[in-house]
Amino acid sequence: MSEELGKVKRWGPKSLSFWLTILCAGGLIGLGINGFIQPVAASRAFGLEILNPLDSGYVRVKATRDLALGISIIVFVFMRIKKVLIAFSLVSAIIPLIDGIMVLTQYGGELKDSLQHFITMIGVLLIAFLLWREKGIEISKSVS
Repeated sequence: MSEELGKVKRWGPKSLSFWLTILCAGGLIGLGINGFIQPVAASRAFGLEILNPLDSGYVRVKATRDLALGISIIVFVFMRIKKVLIAFSLVSAIIPLIDGIMVLTQYGGELKDSLQHFITMIGVLLIAFLLWREKGIEISKSVS
């Protein structure tokens, strides 16, 4: 005989926010790997192009940052620590904001070069909102 103790909400693969978070983490890991393999192309895509591969120090710093963020997010997703992901997303939204401002203010940057960063910031905030709003899957918890 089993009695139902209550419903537990579990966040996981049936949630849109779960997959969007994994997609973003995969994108960050890809950006990180690209920054190490093709620093000149990665700098151009970032909005602050370097001309000499020997000047790629900041690109590799950014690549390390992106790789570490992506791996951290994947770890939090698979540990299903949704509250940490929400806080992490809110705090991390400052990164593309500052990146966009830096691109805009360096070397006569233009808004078109910064837009990707500002759009990324909005996307990160939207995912944080989805994580916060989206309900988990109800699982019946019972005792035998």
